[in-house]
Amino acid sequence: MEEYHQITLDEWTQWKEDIRNKLAETAQNFVYIGYRLKQIRDSGMFGGAADVFEFAQNEYGLGKSTVSRFIAINEKYSKEGNSLELKDEYKGFSSSKLSEMLTLPDSECELITEKTTVKDIRELKNFDKQPMPEAMEPIGEHPLKAVIIDYFKDKKDMLNEVLELYYHHNVKEAAECMNPSGIGTHSKGICFLFMYEFEKGIKYKLLMDPEPKAMDWADFLEKVMLVYEYEFDRGAYDVWSQYYENKDVIAEEQQEEAQEPQQPEPIAENENAVSEPPAEEEKTDEPVNNIVEADSEKLENEEAPINTEEEEPQKAESQETTCAKSVATSQQEKDDGEHSDDRFIRRGQMQERLEKLQKAINLQNWEYALDLNKHLGWDIEWMLNN
Repeated sequence: MEEYHQITLDEWTQWKEDIRNKLAETAQNFVYIGYRLKQIRDSGMFGGAADVFEFAQNEYGLGKSTVSRFIAINEKYSKEGNSLELKDEYKGFSSSKLSEMLTLPDSECELITEKTTVKDIRELKNFDKQPMPEAMEPIGEHPLKAVIIDYFKDKKDMLNEVLELYYHHNVKEAAECMNPSGIGTHSKGICFLFMYEFEKGIKYKLLMDPEPKAMDWADFLEKVMLVYEYEFDRGAYDVWSQYYENKDVIAEEQQEEAQEPQQPEPIAENENAVSEPPAEEEKTDEPVNNIVEADSEKLENEEAPINTEEEEPQKAESQETTCAKSVATSQQEKDDGEHSDDRFIRRGQMQERLEKLQKAINLQNWEYALDLNKHLGWDIEWMLNN
Protein backbone atom coordinates (compact mmCIF):
# COMPACT_ATOMS: atom_id res chain seq x y z
CA MET A 1 0.00 0.00 0.00
CA GLU A 2 1.36 3.36 -1.03
CA GLU A 3 1.67 6.21 1.49
CA TYR A 4 0.48 9.70 0.69
CA HIS A 5 3.05 12.51 0.60
CA GLN A 6 3.44 16.00 -0.78
CA ILE A 7 2.85 15.52 -4.50
CA THR A 8 4.57 17.30 -7.33
CA LEU A 9 3.15 18.47 -10.63
CA ASP A 10 5.07 15.73 -12.42
CA GLU A 11 3.50 13.05 -10.24
CA TRP A 12 0.04 14.47 -10.77
CA THR A 13 0.60 14.52 -14.51
CA GLN A 14 1.78 10.92 -14.40
CA TRP A 15 -1.39 9.83 -12.56
CA LYS A 16 -3.51 11.55 -15.12
CA GLU A 17 -1.76 9.88 -18.03
CA ASP A 18 -1.86 6.50 -16.29
CA ILE A 19 -5.63 6.70 -16.19
CA ARG A 20 -5.79 7.56 -19.88
CA ASN A 21 -3.51 4.65 -20.81
CA LYS A 22 -5.30 2.09 -18.63
CA LEU A 23 -8.66 3.03 -20.10
CA ALA A 24 -7.34 1.83 -23.43
CA GLU A 25 -6.17 -1.50 -21.99
CA THR A 26 -7.97 -4.51 -20.51
CA ALA A 27 -10.72 -4.41 -17.92
CA GLN A 28 -8.36 -5.84 -15.30
CA ASN A 29 -7.02 -2.32 -14.91
CA PHE A 30 -10.23 -1.04 -13.31
CA VAL A 31 -8.61 -1.40 -9.91
CA TYR A 32 -5.63 0.59 -11.13
CA ILE A 33 -7.83 3.36 -12.57
CA GLY A 34 -9.92 3.46 -9.39
CA TYR A 35 -6.81 3.92 -7.29
CA ARG A 36 -5.51 6.81 -9.42
CA LEU A 37 -8.91 8.51 -9.34
CA LYS A 38 -8.87 8.23 -5.56
CA GLN A 39 -5.45 9.89 -5.54
CA ILE A 40 -6.75 12.77 -7.68
CA ARG A 41 -9.80 13.07 -5.44
CA ASP A 42 -7.78 13.10 -2.22
CA SER A 43 -5.19 15.55 -3.59
CA GLY A 44 -7.81 18.21 -4.25
CA MET A 45 -6.10 19.11 -7.54
CA PHE A 46 -8.76 18.94 -10.30
CA GLY A 47 -7.18 21.11 -13.01
CA GLY A 48 -9.76 23.82 -12.70
CA ALA A 49 -12.71 21.44 -12.24
CA ALA A 50 -14.96 21.53 -9.18
CA ASP A 51 -14.35 17.93 -8.12
CA VAL A 52 -13.00 14.58 -9.30
CA PHE A 53 -16.23 13.85 -11.21
CA GLU A 54 -16.02 17.01 -13.27
CA PHE A 55 -12.30 16.43 -13.73
CA ALA A 56 -12.89 12.90 -15.12
CA GLN A 57 -15.63 14.20 -17.40
CA ASN A 58 -13.40 16.94 -18.81
CA GLU A 59 -10.32 14.76 -19.19
CA TYR A 60 -11.72 11.33 -20.20
CA GLY A 61 -15.41 11.77 -20.88
CA LEU A 62 -16.33 9.57 -17.88
CA GLY A 63 -19.70 10.05 -16.23
CA LYS A 64 -20.20 10.37 -12.50
CA SER A 65 -21.56 6.84 -12.07
CA THR A 66 -18.58 5.39 -13.97
CA VAL A 67 -16.10 7.23 -11.77
CA SER A 68 -17.91 6.03 -8.66
CA ARG A 69 -17.81 2.46 -9.97
CA PHE A 70 -14.05 2.61 -10.62
CA ILE A 71 -13.41 3.81 -7.09
CA ALA A 72 -15.78 1.23 -5.58
CA ILE A 73 -14.08 -1.59 -7.52
CA ASN A 74 -10.71 -0.51 -6.16
CA GLU A 75 -11.97 -0.39 -2.59
CA LYS A 76 -13.60 -3.81 -2.81
CA TYR A 77 -11.24 -5.85 -4.99
CA SER A 78 -7.75 -4.36 -4.50
CA LYS A 79 -5.31 -5.80 -2.00
CA GLU A 80 -5.98 -4.24 1.41
CA GLY A 81 -8.75 -2.22 -0.23
CA ASN A 82 -6.48 0.65 -1.28
CA SER A 83 -3.75 -0.34 -3.72
CA LEU A 84 -2.91 -0.71 -7.39
CA GLU A 85 -3.07 -4.52 -7.28
CA LEU A 86 -6.09 -6.73 -7.75
CA LYS A 87 -6.65 -9.49 -5.19
CA ASP A 88 -5.41 -12.85 -6.46
CA GLU A 89 -8.86 -14.47 -6.28
CA TYR A 90 -10.28 -11.93 -8.74
CA LYS A 91 -7.56 -12.05 -11.39
CA GLY A 92 -9.00 -12.88 -14.78
CA PHE A 93 -12.39 -11.36 -13.96
CA SER A 94 -13.89 -8.98 -16.50
CA SER A 95 -14.76 -5.41 -15.54
CA SER A 96 -18.45 -6.04 -16.15
CA LYS A 97 -18.34 -9.00 -13.76
CA LEU A 98 -16.57 -6.98 -11.07
CA SER A 99 -19.12 -4.19 -11.53
CA GLU A 100 -22.03 -6.63 -11.23
CA MET A 101 -20.55 -8.09 -8.04
CA LEU A 102 -20.24 -4.74 -6.26
CA THR A 103 -23.58 -5.09 -4.47
CA LEU A 104 -23.00 -8.73 -3.46
CA PRO A 105 -21.94 -9.41 0.14
CA ASP A 106 -18.43 -10.78 0.56
CA SER A 107 -19.78 -14.24 1.45
CA GLU A 108 -21.56 -14.48 -1.93
CA CYS A 109 -18.58 -13.12 -3.86
CA GLU A 110 -16.89 -16.39 -2.88
CA LEU A 111 -19.45 -18.19 -5.07
CA ILE A 112 -18.29 -16.39 -8.20
CA THR A 113 -15.38 -17.58 -10.36
CA GLU A 114 -13.91 -16.16 -13.55
CA LYS A 115 -16.07 -18.67 -15.48
CA THR A 116 -19.30 -17.47 -13.86
CA THR A 117 -21.36 -15.36 -16.25
CA VAL A 118 -22.83 -11.93 -15.60
CA LYS A 119 -26.23 -13.54 -16.17
CA ASP A 120 -25.62 -16.00 -13.31
CA ILE A 121 -24.61 -13.14 -10.99
CA ARG A 122 -27.80 -11.25 -11.81
CA GLU A 123 -29.89 -14.36 -11.17
CA LEU A 124 -28.22 -14.73 -7.76
CA LYS A 125 -29.03 -11.10 -6.93
CA ASN A 126 -32.66 -11.63 -7.98
CA PHE A 127 -32.74 -14.80 -5.87
CA ASP A 128 -31.63 -12.79 -2.81
CA LYS A 129 -34.41 -10.25 -3.40
CA GLN A 130 -37.29 -12.72 -3.56
CA PRO A 131 -39.63 -12.94 -0.55
CA MET A 132 -39.49 -15.91 1.76
CA PRO A 133 -42.05 -18.47 0.52
CA GLU A 134 -44.94 -19.28 2.83
CA ALA A 135 -44.61 -23.01 2.15
CA MET A 136 -41.14 -24.11 3.20
CA GLU A 137 -39.46 -27.44 2.43
CA PRO A 138 -40.98 -30.39 4.35
CA ILE A 139 -39.27 -31.18 7.64
CA GLY A 140 -36.48 -33.68 7.08
CA GLU A 141 -36.14 -32.89 3.36
CA HIS A 142 -32.76 -31.54 2.32
CA PRO A 143 -33.17 -28.20 0.49
CA LEU A 144 -31.01 -29.51 -2.37
CA LYS A 145 -33.67 -32.11 -3.23
CA ALA A 146 -35.97 -29.62 -4.98
CA VAL A 147 -33.03 -28.22 -6.97
CA ILE A 148 -31.91 -31.71 -8.04
CA ILE A 149 -35.40 -32.73 -9.17
CA ASP A 150 -35.88 -29.51 -11.12
CA TYR A 151 -32.38 -29.68 -12.65
CA PHE A 152 -32.86 -33.15 -14.15
CA LYS A 153 -36.49 -32.79 -15.25
CA ASP A 154 -35.41 -32.09 -18.86
CA LYS A 155 -32.13 -34.08 -18.79
CA LYS A 156 -33.21 -37.68 -19.30
CA ASP A 157 -30.00 -39.18 -20.70
CA MET A 158 -27.81 -37.23 -18.28
CA LEU A 159 -29.67 -38.47 -15.20
CA ASN A 160 -29.59 -42.11 -16.26
CA GLU A 161 -25.86 -41.91 -17.03
CA VAL A 162 -24.99 -40.04 -13.81
CA LEU A 163 -26.75 -42.65 -11.65
CA GLU A 164 -25.12 -45.52 -13.50
CA LEU A 165 -21.65 -44.00 -13.16
CA TYR A 166 -22.13 -43.22 -9.48
CA TYR A 167 -23.46 -46.72 -8.79
CA HIS A 168 -20.23 -48.16 -10.20
CA HIS A 169 -18.17 -45.77 -8.02
CA ASN A 170 -17.08 -43.56 -10.93
CA VAL A 171 -17.64 -40.38 -8.92
CA LYS A 172 -15.44 -38.05 -10.97
CA GLU A 173 -16.97 -39.23 -14.26
CA ALA A 174 -20.46 -38.78 -12.81
CA ALA A 175 -19.61 -35.23 -11.71
CA GLU A 176 -18.21 -34.37 -15.13
CA CYS A 177 -21.30 -35.84 -16.78
CA MET A 178 -23.58 -33.69 -14.63
CA ASN A 179 -21.44 -30.57 -15.01
CA PRO A 180 -19.62 -30.92 -18.36
CA SER A 181 -18.60 -27.25 -18.66
CA GLY A 182 -16.99 -27.14 -15.22
CA ILE A 183 -19.30 -24.36 -14.08
CA GLY A 184 -23.06 -24.38 -13.67
CA THR A 185 -25.86 -22.89 -11.61
CA HIS A 186 -29.46 -23.78 -10.88
CA SER A 187 -32.01 -22.47 -8.42
CA LYS A 188 -35.34 -23.74 -7.16
CA GLY A 189 -37.37 -22.63 -4.18
CA ILE A 190 -35.13 -21.49 -1.33
CA CYS A 191 -31.88 -22.93 -2.73
CA PHE A 192 -29.36 -21.64 -5.31
CA LEU A 193 -26.81 -24.21 -6.47
CA PHE A 194 -23.32 -23.52 -7.85
CA MET A 195 -21.42 -26.41 -9.47
CA TYR A 196 -17.66 -26.23 -10.07
CA GLU A 197 -14.85 -28.48 -11.26
CA PHE A 198 -14.53 -31.85 -9.51
CA GLU A 199 -11.72 -30.68 -7.21
CA LYS A 200 -13.72 -27.68 -5.98
CA GLY A 201 -17.07 -29.45 -5.49
CA ILE A 202 -20.34 -27.56 -5.17
CA LYS A 203 -21.71 -24.72 -3.08
CA TYR A 204 -25.27 -23.70 -2.37
CA LYS A 205 -26.95 -20.66 -0.89
CA LEU A 206 -30.20 -20.84 1.09
CA LEU A 207 -32.57 -17.91 1.04
CA MET A 208 -32.71 -17.64 4.83
CA ASP A 209 -28.99 -18.20 5.41
CA PRO A 210 -26.43 -15.48 4.56
CA GLU A 211 -23.51 -17.94 4.50
CA PRO A 212 -23.19 -20.34 1.54
CA LYS A 213 -22.49 -24.01 2.26
CA ALA A 214 -19.90 -26.18 0.55
CA MET A 215 -19.94 -29.88 -0.32
CA ASP A 216 -17.69 -32.20 -2.28
CA TRP A 217 -18.99 -34.01 -5.35
CA ALA A 218 -19.10 -37.41 -3.64
CA ASP A 219 -21.50 -36.19 -0.96
CA PHE A 220 -23.59 -34.24 -3.47
CA LEU A 221 -23.94 -37.20 -5.83
CA GLU A 222 -24.98 -39.34 -2.86
CA LYS A 223 -27.89 -36.93 -2.34
CA VAL A 224 -28.71 -37.19 -6.05
CA MET A 225 -28.86 -40.97 -5.74
CA LEU A 226 -31.10 -40.70 -2.66
CA VAL A 227 -33.70 -38.76 -4.65
CA TYR A 228 -34.02 -41.51 -7.26
CA GLU A 229 -33.03 -44.47 -5.06
CA TYR A 230 -36.43 -46.16 -5.07
CA GLU A 231 -36.65 -46.27 -8.88
CA PHE A 232 -32.99 -47.29 -9.21
CA ASP A 233 -33.27 -50.08 -6.63
CA ARG A 234 -36.17 -51.56 -8.56
CA GLY A 235 -33.74 -52.16 -11.40
CA ALA A 236 -35.31 -49.61 -13.71
CA TYR A 237 -33.19 -49.22 -16.82
CA ASP A 238 -34.70 -45.78 -17.50
CA VAL A 239 -34.86 -44.17 -14.05
CA TRP A 240 -35.82 -40.78 -15.49
CA SER A 241 -38.99 -42.12 -17.09
CA GLN A 242 -39.93 -44.13 -14.00
CA TYR A 243 -39.57 -41.04 -11.81
CA TYR A 244 -40.76 -38.09 -13.88
CA GLU A 245 -43.39 -39.65 -16.14
CA ASN A 246 -45.09 -41.39 -13.21
CA LYS A 247 -45.08 -38.13 -11.26
CA ASP A 248 -46.58 -36.30 -14.23
CA VAL A 249 -49.37 -38.88 -14.55
CA ILE A 250 -50.16 -38.66 -10.82
CA ALA A 251 -50.11 -34.87 -10.91
CA GLU A 252 -52.43 -34.79 -13.93
CA GLU A 253 -54.87 -37.22 -12.28
CA GLN A 254 -54.90 -35.15 -9.10
CA GLN A 255 -55.47 -31.99 -11.11
CA GLU A 256 -58.34 -33.58 -13.05
CA GLU A 257 -59.94 -34.80 -9.82
CA ALA A 258 -59.64 -31.34 -8.30
CA GLN A 259 -61.22 -29.72 -11.39
CA GLU A 260 -63.99 -32.30 -11.86
CA PRO A 261 -67.27 -30.74 -10.63
CA GLN A 262 -69.37 -32.77 -8.21
CA GLN A 263 -72.56 -34.07 -9.79
CA PRO A 264 -75.67 -33.06 -7.77
CA GLU A 265 -78.01 -35.85 -6.73
CA PRO A 266 -81.18 -36.03 -8.87
CA ILE A 267 -84.23 -34.45 -7.25
CA ALA A 268 -87.58 -36.13 -7.57
CA GLU A 269 -90.20 -34.11 -9.42
CA ASN A 270 -92.79 -34.88 -6.76
CA GLU A 271 -91.19 -34.74 -3.32
CA ASN A 272 -94.17 -36.52 -1.76
CA ALA A 273 -93.57 -39.50 -4.02
CA VAL A 274 -89.88 -40.01 -3.12
CA SER A 275 -90.59 -43.03 -0.92
CA GLU A 276 -92.69 -44.80 -3.54
CA PRO A 277 -90.89 -47.78 -5.13
CA PRO A 278 -90.42 -47.73 -8.93
CA ALA A 279 -92.94 -49.63 -10.98
CA GLU A 280 -91.76 -53.15 -11.82
CA GLU A 281 -93.25 -52.93 -15.33
CA GLU A 282 -90.46 -50.47 -16.26
CA LYS A 283 -87.80 -53.15 -15.82
CA THR A 284 -88.59 -54.82 -19.18
CA ASP A 285 -89.24 -53.65 -22.67
CA GLU A 286 -91.21 -56.80 -23.65
CA PRO A 287 -94.90 -56.35 -24.58
CA VAL A 288 -97.40 -57.44 -21.96
CA ASN A 289 -98.92 -60.09 -24.22
CA ASN A 290 -95.55 -61.81 -24.64
CA ILE A 291 -95.08 -61.96 -20.88
CA VAL A 292 -98.52 -63.54 -20.38
CA GLU A 293 -97.84 -66.15 -23.08
CA ALA A 294 -94.48 -67.02 -21.55
CA ASP A 295 -96.08 -67.49 -18.15
CA SER A 296 -98.76 -69.75 -19.63
CA GLU A 297 -96.17 -72.01 -21.30
CA LYS A 298 -94.25 -72.18 -18.05
CA LEU A 299 -97.34 -73.36 -16.14
CA GLU A 300 -98.15 -76.02 -18.74
CA ASN A 301 -94.66 -77.50 -18.44
CA GLU A 302 -94.60 -77.59 -14.66
CA GLU A 303 -95.79 -81.22 -14.24
CA ALA A 304 -92.83 -82.51 -12.22
CA PRO A 305 -93.15 -83.08 -8.45
CA ILE A 306 -92.41 -80.20 -6.11
CA ASN A 307 -89.31 -81.93 -4.68
CA THR A 308 -87.76 -82.18 -8.17
CA GLU A 309 -88.31 -78.46 -8.73
CA GLU A 310 -86.44 -77.65 -5.54
CA GLU A 311 -83.54 -80.06 -6.16
CA GLU A 312 -82.87 -78.97 -9.78
CA PRO A 313 -82.10 -75.28 -8.96
CA GLN A 314 -80.09 -76.37 -5.93
CA LYS A 315 -78.01 -78.71 -8.08
CA ALA A 316 -77.45 -76.06 -10.74
CA GLU A 317 -76.59 -73.52 -8.11
CA SER A 318 -74.11 -75.96 -6.53
CA GLN A 319 -72.41 -76.54 -9.90
CA GLU A 320 -72.19 -72.82 -10.62
CA THR A 321 -70.78 -72.15 -7.14
CA THR A 322 -68.16 -74.90 -7.53
CA CYS A 323 -67.10 -73.54 -10.93
CA ALA A 324 -66.90 -69.97 -9.63
CA LYS A 325 -64.85 -71.09 -6.64
CA SER A 326 -62.49 -72.99 -8.94
CA VAL A 327 -61.96 -69.95 -11.19
CA ALA A 328 -61.51 -67.64 -8.19
CA THR A 329 -59.03 -70.04 -6.59
CA SER A 330 -56.98 -70.24 -9.80
CA GLN A 331 -56.90 -66.45 -10.16
CA GLN A 332 -56.07 -66.05 -6.46
CA GLU A 333 -53.17 -68.48 -6.76
CA LYS A 334 -51.85 -66.50 -9.74
CA ASP A 335 -52.21 -63.19 -7.90
CA ASP A 336 -50.65 -64.64 -4.76
CA GLY A 337 -47.64 -65.78 -6.78
CA GLU A 338 -47.09 -62.34 -8.29
CA HIS A 339 -47.78 -60.69 -4.95
CA SER A 340 -45.30 -62.99 -3.23
CA ASP A 341 -42.59 -61.96 -5.72
CA ASP A 342 -43.29 -58.26 -5.05
CA ARG A 343 -43.10 -58.79 -1.30
CA PHE A 344 -39.85 -60.74 -1.66
CA ILE A 345 -38.27 -57.91 -3.69
CA ARG A 346 -39.54 -55.31 -1.22
CA ARG A 347 -38.10 -57.27 1.74
CA GLY A 348 -34.72 -57.32 0.02
CA GLN A 349 -34.88 -53.56 -0.49
CA MET A 350 -35.80 -53.06 3.14
CA GLN A 351 -32.84 -55.17 4.26
CA GLU A 352 -30.46 -53.08 2.13
CA ARG A 353 -31.93 -49.87 3.53
CA LEU A 354 -31.53 -51.14 7.09
CA GLU A 355 -27.85 -51.83 6.46
CA LYS A 356 -27.41 -48.33 5.00
CA LEU A 357 -29.27 -46.86 7.96
CA GLN A 358 -26.95 -48.56 10.44
CA LYS A 359 -23.92 -47.28 8.52
CA ALA A 360 -25.34 -43.74 8.41
CA ILE A 361 -25.95 -43.81 12.18
CA ASN A 362 -22.40 -45.03 12.82
CA LEU A 363 -21.06 -42.18 10.65
CA GLN A 364 -23.47 -39.70 12.30
CA ASN A 365 -24.83 -38.76 8.88
CA TRP A 366 -28.20 -37.76 10.29
CA GLU A 367 -29.70 -36.28 7.12
CA TYR A 368 -29.03 -39.50 5.22
CA ALA A 369 -30.35 -41.56 8.14
CA LEU A 370 -33.54 -39.51 8.25
CA ASP A 371 -34.12 -39.99 4.52
CA LEU A 372 -33.54 -43.75 4.76
CA ASN A 373 -35.88 -43.98 7.74
CA LYS A 374 -38.58 -42.22 5.72
CA HIS A 375 -38.21 -44.72 2.85
CA LEU A 376 -38.37 -47.61 5.33
CA GLY A 377 -41.63 -46.17 6.63
CA TRP A 378 -43.06 -46.22 3.12
CA ASP A 379 -41.87 -49.83 2.67
CA ILE A 380 -43.52 -50.93 5.92
CA GLU A 381 -46.76 -49.18 4.97
CA TRP A 382 -46.72 -50.99 1.61
CA MET A 383 -46.17 -54.36 3.31
CA LEU A 384 -49.09 -53.72 5.67
CA ASN A 385 -51.42 -52.78 2.82
CA ASN A 386 -50.38 -55.55 0.46
